[in-house]
Amino acid sequence: MALGDTMTETAALEPQSTTRIKRNFAEFDHYVQRAQGYLSQDELAAAAAHCAIASHVATQNHCGIFWSPRLEKVLTDIGRQLQPAGPARARPREVKRVLEVCTQVSAVGGHTKMLCQWVKADAGREHALVLTQHRGPTPAFVHETFEASSGMRVEQLNHRPGGQIEWAMRLREIAKDFDVVILHTHCEDLLPVIAFADAEKHPPVLVLNHADHLFWYGPSVCHLSINLRDAAQDLAIARRGIAPERNILMPTLAEGIVRKRSREDAKRELGIDPDTIVMMSAARRPKYRTMHGLTFADIHAPVLEKHPNAMLLIVGAGEPEDWAPVKARFGDRLRSLPEQPNPKLFFEAADIYVDSYPFVSSTSLMEAAGFGLPLVTIFTYPEASRIFGINHVALVGNVMQATSFDQYRDMLSQLIGDAALRERLGSSAREAVQREHNLPGWMRWLEAVYARALELPPLDNRAMLATIEQPAFGEPDCRHEDIFGGNWPTVRVLMSYMGMLPPHQHLAHWNEVRQQGAFESAGEAASYLLPEWLKRYVKDGLLKLPE
Repeated sequence: MALGDTMTETAALEPQSTTRIKRNFAEFDHYVQRAQGYLSQDELAAAAAHCAIASHVATQNHCGIFWSPRLEKVLTDIGRQLQPAGPARARPREVKRVLEVCTQVSAVGGHTKMLCQWVKADAGREHALVLTQHRGPTPAFVHETFEASSGMRVEQLNHRPGGQIEWAMRLREIAKDFDVVILHTHCEDLLPVIAFADAEKHPPVLVLNHADHLFWYGPSVCHLSINLRDAAQDLAIARRGIAPERNILMPTLAEGIVRKRSREDAKRELGIDPDTIVMMSAARRPKYRTMHGLTFADIHAPVLEKHPNAMLLIVGAGEPEDWAPVKARFGDRLRSLPEQPNPKLFFEAADIYVDSYPFVSSTSLMEAAGFGLPLVTIFTYPEASRIFGINHVALVGNVMQATSFDQYRDMLSQLIGDAALRERLGSSAREAVQREHNLPGWMRWLEAVYARALELPPLDNRAMLATIEQPAFGEPDCRHEDIFGGNWPTVRVLMSYMGMLPPHQHLAHWNEVRQQGAFESAGEAASYLLPEWLKRYVKDGLLKLPE
């Protein structure tokens, strides 16, 4: 098969991917039916837990769907059963108080960083944060950001006694005091669907579509979908059932870059000869997944062979075993490091930024643009799979996009040999990102989001929830399974949710897992007998129970 021959490649993928998608959907459907069965028996906590398990299957092993009306109907039925009778809520006339809802936050990664930058930029409004299922310590900068905005402490729902039902009700209660709710939640986080099941009785719910290529919960409560690129918006309309008028584009907010070192000084600090041309990339390890036996290192080996004055520096991939043959050939000219909390030094040392493959990393491209680096990415897929490529506002037209590996290597060779070209392309990318993705220009996009949210009538989700999802097997679905499919073990997902069940069901599911031999030790088995909220108190080092 010729690299970049997308029609041939798609034809080769479809029989294999169709088999896997059908298998994945069958497992997904098994847990959907269990959730529906528990709901019919008024076992609400068990129904919610099985909705969560089903969504993990769909997120980790693509099922040919991007949302599930059946699952969201189970969750909205739960939420409406728990909704007291009362009048519709008056719609806000302006947005003064914003409730941000996250599943968890992290010290590393662009998602949490963007959230805090957003809150700081939107200083004229009060922002508060609820974490639905955070585990471990919360980064200090997150607490500082939200306490400065509203004076409110960050609330962690899973530190409260109870499970998903009780936590959803607490989220509903907190939201009453806010003008809008913005979801930054993980794909499998179902609490907002329960909490805001009856749209007329709650503040408008805005969904940040940050996981735009994955299955996620929320279309049935989505007053407005905030899409970070046009391919995400197209997919939200075509495959998530979100009406066109309830979609809006808003670029990723990227940090404004201030260079602290010259490129030469940064190279010296890293032990690199200042005359070496550094090709640099930064992303999470899964984005460098080996495809059909071809590693990220293999892709760049011919470039390193052709240009002895060049090196490849990857931050985030760690040390994959299958990169070892290329590493042995080029030694220190191929460096691959684990994730870094602050990778700025590596960006400052770089001459050329190369995007991750097989899945892009737009936030890293924007950061690289901020340092004035020329940007290069690979997109060898059909146009119907453009959700896996770069189509972000300021990056369009400012990234060199190769459609084959040979073309990609030619682009890198051209950049390695032409310093003036590197400078010209890097400057163009920097100016575009500063204009659209940095402050103050980004604020006009945010104000447009708030304005659209106020204009829209309340969401009526009845027609959406009357449909039944069916798997698709063409593009982008076959491509999705090929890139991301991984046979995620469902029993480990079941373990994650058993502590949120009522005691009798908790024990029954604990026994189911034990019989499958999934516990790695007696100590692990014992730990899973604890309710989730108590487990979090023990593991997160909290010393006293909530009042």
